[in-house]
Amino acid sequence: MFYVLGSGPAALSAATALVARGRRVTILDAGRTLEPERQEVLRRVSRQEPEDWDARDLETLRGGDQKSRQGKIHVKLSYGSDYPYRDVERPLKEGEGFHYSMARGGLSSVWGASLLPYRAEDIADWPIRIADLEPHYRAVLDFMPSAGVRDDLEETLPSYTERDDPFRPSAQAARFLEDMARHRPALKKAGIFFGRSRMAASASGDARRHACVYCGRCLYGCPYSLIYSAAHTLDALLESGKVSYIPGQVVERLEPHAGGVKIHTQDSVHEAERVFAGCGILPNAYLALNSLGAYDVPVRMLDSQYFIYPFFRLHRTRGVQSEALHSMAQSFLEIDAPSVSKRLVHLEVFTYSDFLKRALLETPLKFVLWNRRASEEILGRLLVLQGFLHSDDSSEIEVTLQRSPRPLLKVEPKPKRRALWAGIRAGLKLTANALPLGGLPALPGLQFAEPGRSYHSGGTFPMRERPRGFETDKLGRIPGLERVHFVDASVFPSIPATTITLSVMANAHRIAHLSAEL
Repeated sequence: MFYVLGSGPAALSAATALVARGRRVTILDAGRTLEPERQEVLRRVSRQEPEDWDARDLETLRGGDQKSRQGKIHVKLSYGSDYPYRDVERPLKEGEGFHYSMARGGLSSVWGASLLPYRAEDIADWPIRIADLEPHYRAVLDFMPSAGVRDDLEETLPSYTERDDPFRPSAQAARFLEDMARHRPALKKAGIFFGRSRMAASASGDARRHACVYCGRCLYGCPYSLIYSAAHTLDALLESGKVSYIPGQVVERLEPHAGGVKIHTQDSVHEAERVFAGCGILPNAYLALNSLGAYDVPVRMLDSQYFIYPFFRLHRTRGVQSEALHSMAQSFLEIDAPSVSKRLVHLEVFTYSDFLKRALLETPLKFVLWNRRASEEILGRLLVLQGFLHSDDSSEIEVTLQRSPRPLLKVEPKPKRRALWAGIRAGLKLTANALPLGGLPALPGLQFAEPGRSYHSGGTFPMRERPRGFETDKLGRIPGLERVHFVDASVFPSIPATTITLSVMANAHRIAHLSAEL
């Protein structure tokens, strides 16, 4: 029996690959879920047309205010609940702004759903190549929805799917894309290319889910569950009868024994032929170090740090507050310019949404936005650019498993000035191209996140051609735990700027596919 630990994107990709190779799979998972009262509200809303939605139900699913749990940058809730971050039982001491999840579906229960692969140039330090990942990008996109179009991004960042199910862009996004298209040669010369966003979501729905109605509630949680969660794949595998699932399991330690691995949870022991660990970056760090008895040994964790720029368009788009739209990322910008970074810098463009307006109402801008005319002027011009840096340009994080009084994982961010300067250089590059972009970033409005806040972290046990110490081989195995495969971003030798989840899933699928016959 092969065991998969966790139910996030990496774990479920590995499980899918193992099932496809005819393996019997048991999934152990903490499996936290949305509170029953909110589940009932969500079930009721999902069966109704928008005109029948009750305002009180919508308010329940939206949740309270959006004040940050830490720092200036907001933390997304899921249907008004912070359950993805709650009920953490494993003894981890979290660093500032660093969260992980024990939810059913992992952090995909609350993610932004953006999808891009990695560029060959940005993983040149890996022991595998893009060609090794490509068939697994396609395999993942066979079971995960993808909404996008083939445009200028395709040449550098292929879609790896023939499906075409795009969301309609907002009016602000459409005008922004049109302006950039008119100045495509100038932007290309500057090292800026662009395209529509690609999302792990279904615009047209399916046999179980209503098509998108552009209600603008995406960032609170889609009322029709059109945004992909790994829990959807878990449901499909369970319905097929091809996997067993045991929730309420928090794995503490793995113990090699003859012909397999003993899995020690808080209250039981399981015996496995092989284990595929997709618990998340911090839980996997705890699990590996505790299993190896590696106490008080600092281990480096990499991060793709992120930043936010308010971006003001020269021309106002009218009626944004009454427009029917989706509120996920509307378009992507990629900066490929040595003056900014040797690596690609990825930016996601968000236009008006109720989520954005509520966030602004918690800042000093609230005194301006209460005025209707001023609000229309500002919100009709404002975009939000969320940028990500390669780990080469980012700060790092140090994790150490402390022994006393019981094992405790200490997480300590190690900020580096180079990260802030890379974010500033990206802002200056956008400013220098204000005319072809049709607007410019408010440089003083830069918000720069603490290491780990992007959730694009990993590299604690990087894959190497010849692993040493806490490094892994190309199948995610650490010396001393030869029948344990770590399948999430823990094994990434570096963290490129483009969105992490698709590549995590592809690499997990690759490892499981190749390991199924071992």
